[in-house]
Amino acid sequence: MAVTVSTLAERALRRLNVRIVPLDDSPTMTEMVPAATIATAALIEMAVIAADETPSAADQALLVEKVAAVHAALDAQGVVWWSGSAVPRAFAEEYTKLAAAYAASSFGLTTDPAVVLMLEGRVRKGAAVLSSHDIATEAVMAVHNSLVARGMARWTSQDIPETVALPYEMLAAAEIAPKFGQEANAAELAIAMRQLAIVTALPTSGERIYAEYY
Repeated sequence: MAVTVSTLAERALRRLNVRIVPLDDSPTMTEMVPAATIATAALIEMAVIAADETPSAADQALLVEKVAAVHAALDAQGVVWWSGSAVPRAFAEEYTKLAAAYAASSFGLTTDPAVVLMLEGRVRKGAAVLSSHDIATEAVMAVHNSLVARGMARWTSQDIPETVALPYEMLAAAEIAPKFGQEANAAELAIAMRQLAIVTALPTSGERIYAEYY
């Protein structure tokens, strides 16, 4: 039985406790909140209006601009890839507080620069999780291509045997660990290479392995 690159990517992420729930099953990651809603929430955050009040056109327009400025600042850092018109629900609170921080001086308020850095860091970390499957998929392919180049893989990326799934998973996890603030597990690297050496040393039956798709 063959295992897909996508499945190996998911296993590598779970190994690092980066993504337990698939993206499609995580509403906070996929639901989008309009920038205008974020702007109004920022006015409430600053106590400029009450939760049941409607903001003035001028205040709302100002905060919409601040939300755009927050997004532009994050985009300039290479943090985000979604458009500035709406924000993933997962980052709505961070955008709200950042917009409030950007607009604070306009309402005679002050903000702590350290809080801005902290909030940007939270978005940066969360955005990495959002793109984690793509990152992990690239890592699995890098592992596969490296094995092919060394003559260790007798299969294609479309028919990776389940017998080497764990080594692939370990190697891919080690590859992406630094991107999520973790260190590669040296012991697992050694285990993975040892298992691969054992599998690839076995004589081939000469029969082609066929992938099963469901």
